[in-house]
Amino acid sequence: MAELLTIIATSSTCFTGRSWYCWICCITYISVEHPSVTYLDTNYIPFAALTTKRYGRQNPVYYVGFNFSTTVPMDNNIVCEFYFYEFLSNVYKRSFVQIIRKFCDLLENDIFFGPAIKQQECFKGPCPFPPNNFVLVNMSIPPTSIPPSFPFKKGRILLNMTMAKRTIASGYIDMEIRELKKKDDKITFSKI
Repeated sequence: MAELLTIIATSSTCFTGRSWYCWICCITYISVEHPSVTYLDTNYIPFAALTTKRYGRQNPVYYVGFNFSTTVPMDNNIVCEFYFYEFLSNVYKRSFVQIIRKFCDLLENDIFFGPAIKQQECFKGPCPFPPNNFVLVNMSIPPTSIPPSFPFKKGRILLNMTMAKRTIASGYIDMEIRELKKKDDKITFSKI
């Protein structure tokens, strides 16, 4: 299990809907549930499993696990396309929020998904990575990378991995942006 970073909630301010309270600390985080791998091109990625796990009632964060094997190197020939869908009227509708990066550039430059992937043991070191079985565990999006002006609270994140404009893997995970309001308590998130 990854080391846990403890954020001590002392005196901060947040907006609770009607008035400001300075004695409550709000931490914004993304809660993820219902992961699914919808497509695999077995010539490139023979196996993939996407999971979420929560480590008890006291910790509201769901950690993502992604296990997969590849027959090709993980390098800049693989493009990761993250599309965000908003949940409106019981339907997921595509929003304007998207992140499209080559794999090595995602690890090095992305502040949303990159730190969680890069902290994994299998992705330490220089890019590219040879074909292998990859195990990514205890991943979460850092609360500091979630902009306060994010356009919606509930939706879905769709990932398409492409190589030479050919889809080699696809999957999604449902997400909800939540605020954790605690009074002088300890809150844990994965170390990123």
